Amino acid sequence: MTLALLLAAMVAAQPAAAVADGSPRRFALAVGNNRGSSADAVLRYAERDARTLMDVLYEVGGVRREDAVLVLGHDADTVRQAVSRFERHLQAQARKGDQLFVYVSSHADAGELHLSGTNLPLHELVRFIERAPVSVALLVVDSCQSGEAVRLKGLKPIPGVLVSVERPELAGRVIITASAADEAAQESDALGGSVFTHHLVAALRGAADVSGDGRVTLAEAYTYSYARTVESSLMSRAGAQHPSFHFDLQGKGDLVLSSPAQATSLLTLAIDEPGDWTVFTLAGEPFLGNLRKGAGTATLALPAGGYIVTTRGEHTAMTARVQVPDAGRAQLTRAQLRPQRLEVNSLKGEQASTLRMHVGPSVGRPLVPSFGAMMGGTAALQYTWAEAWANVMTAGVDVRHGRHPSGNLRQNDHTLRLGVGHDARVWRSLRLHGAVEVGATLSQQWQPSNGEKALALQPMVGAVGGAWLPVHGPFGVSLLVNTGHTWVREEAGTASALSLGGSLGISFAR
Repeated sequence: MTLALLLAAMVAAQPAAAVADGSPRRFALAVGNNRGSSADAVLRYAERDARTLMDVLYEVGGVRREDAVLVLGHDADTVRQAVSRFERHLQAQARKGDQLFVYVSSHADAGELHLSGTNLPLHELVRFIERAPVSVALLVVDSCQSGEAVRLKGLKPIPGVLVSVERPELAGRVIITASAADEAAQESDALGGSVFTHHLVAALRGAADVSGDGRVTLAEAYTYSYARTVESSLMSRAGAQHPSFHFDLQGKGDLVLSSPAQATSLLTLAIDEPGDWTVFTLAGEPFLGNLRKGAGTATLALPAGGYIVTTRGEHTAMTARVQVPDAGRAQLTRAQLRPQRLEVNSLKGEQASTLRMHVGPSVGRPLVPSFGAMMGGTAALQYTWAEAWANVMTAGVDVRHGRHPSGNLRQNDHTLRLGVGHDARVWRSLRLHGAVEVGATLSQQWQPSNGEKALALQPMVGAVGGAWLPVHGPFGVSLLVNTGHTWVREEAGTASALSLGGSLGISFAR
C-alpha cells in the first residue's frame, strides 16, 4: 500500500507554495555506488539506477537541476560531505510546504551502506531527512536488507486502506525500502537495473497511469510498483522481493507522483489490449525493460530518440521501431508492429550462475611435427558465478586422431583441460570468456604393420578463449580456441611443444 503513498508524499504533496505557480519546490539527492566492501560482488546497475531516477525527477517530477545533487561511486566521507553541502542549500532555499526526495542504491547490511570499502550507517540519512526544513521528506533505499532502515526510525507501515482525500496538505517523513529487513534486493539484466527501481521509474514515466489522465497518483503508483516488484522477483533464485513502505505523516490528500503528460517528448501506445511491453534503445540497451500496460492506450514520457518497442505474450512477440521527437508525441499503432521472437533475476550484485555445454568437431596442431593435422571432437563445460574477475571455471575434453604421411604410424590424443578465468557479455547476448588452463594429454601411437604400441602422459599449461551466442531458447553456437605448451616425451628426453586447437559447435545453457 505504501509505495505510492510514500512516494506521493515526496513528489506530489501540495502544501504552501514555494515557487511562483503555487506548487511546492522539490529537492532531490541521489547516491549510487556499484562497489561495496572487499567481500561484496561488484554491482552492475546501482550507479545507473541513481542517475536514471534523477533523470525522471527532472523530466516529470518537478525537480530543478539547481535543487538536485547526484553522487556516484564515492565513499562514505564524500557522501557525508555532499549531504552536508546539500543541507546548507536546503537551509537557505527550502520553505514550509517544500519536499525532499533522497534515493540510495548500493550494497548494504546490518543497517549500514557499503560504499567503496567504507560504511555509512543508514541512521545518518534518516537523521538528515528528519532535520530537513521541508514539509515532506522521502528516503528510498534500494539495497539488500534495506528494510533495516525503518527499524532505526520506528516508523509504522501504512495500513491496508489507501488514505482518503480530506485536505490537500500532507506533512511528515517517509521511508521506502526495496526489500524487507531479511531479504535481498535483486538486479536483472533483462530489466537493465534493480528490479524495484526499474518498476518505480516505469511507474513515474507513465506505466502506472491507468486512468489515462497524464498523471501518476499515489494509488496508481502503489498498485503498479509494489505488484510488479513482487511479480518480477517471484521466480528468481532469491524468491519474492517485498518492498517495505513506512511513514510518519500528518494530513491527507489525493497526491500526484509525477506528470508524464507534461514531458516535452512522449510515446503513446495506441493499442487497447493489455499486455507486457519492453522499450529498448536502438543500440539494444533496456530503457524500460519490462512494463505492464492495462486496457486502453498508455502514454510514456521518454527522452527524444529512437526505440525498439516490443509487446510480449506467452508464446509470441510483436515489435516496432519508433522515433520519439524532441518536442511532441510519437504514436504506436498495431499496424506498425511486426512479428518477432522472445531472462532470470540475480541477487543484487550477483550474476546468476550459469552452466554452458559445448559439443562440436575440432582440429588441432600435432604434438609431433611430422604428423598431419589432428582431427576429432571437443566437449566442454563452462560454469559462471557471481560477478568478480575470476568468475568462470572451464573444463574441456578433446579426442583427436592423426596419422603420419607414411601411413605406417598413427596417433590418438585424449586431452583433459581445466581452467579458471573471466566471462563477460560484450554485445547483446554474445558472451566471451578467457581462462588459464592446466591439463594433460594421453597420447597413444601404434604401427598398423606390426601392431607395436606406445603410451605417454604429457602435461600441459595454456589458455582458452570462447564465444557463446544464443540462437533459440537455451541452444546456441559456440567457438572455443585453446593454446599452450605440452611437455612431450621423446626418445632423447622431454621437449616442449606448442599445442593449438579449436572447435566450432553447438551449445546449451541452463
